[in-house]
Amino acid sequence: KTFVDISLSFIPNPLNGDLTTIKDERAINNSIKNLILTRPNEVPFQRDIGSNVTALLFEFNDGSTADLIEQEIVRTIKFSEPRVKIQEVKVENDPDTYKFLATVKYKIVGRETIFTVQQILTPTR
Repeated sequence: KTFVDISLSFIPNPLNGDLTTIKDERAINNSIKNLILTRPNEVPFQRDIGSNVTALLFEFNDGSTADLIEQEIVRTIKFSEPRVKIQEVKVENDPDTYKFLATVKYKIVGRETIFTVQQILTPTR
């Protein structure tokens, strides 16, 4: 089974003018990143989609906040991304630059390969 999403760049294909599509792990990687960075109530008519990770980025940059971000990422993916089965979520904090590095390892449902997606999380105004 192939998973296909529309590319969020919205650049049309130069040959036929259709929107570009992305497939399988690339599509799921984009979906996971978008879910992590989307706040609840940000998607019209789907108030449960998204996570509170962006709000947690303004807390103290320590191990406790990294653990809370891990839990929020796991909750969000389990609730909103049925195409994957989470293998591991790890969030490392860097107090010097006030960043967090989130690493998500997952399997696509029905496949045995483990894929990894990483996202650098920084607080922005």
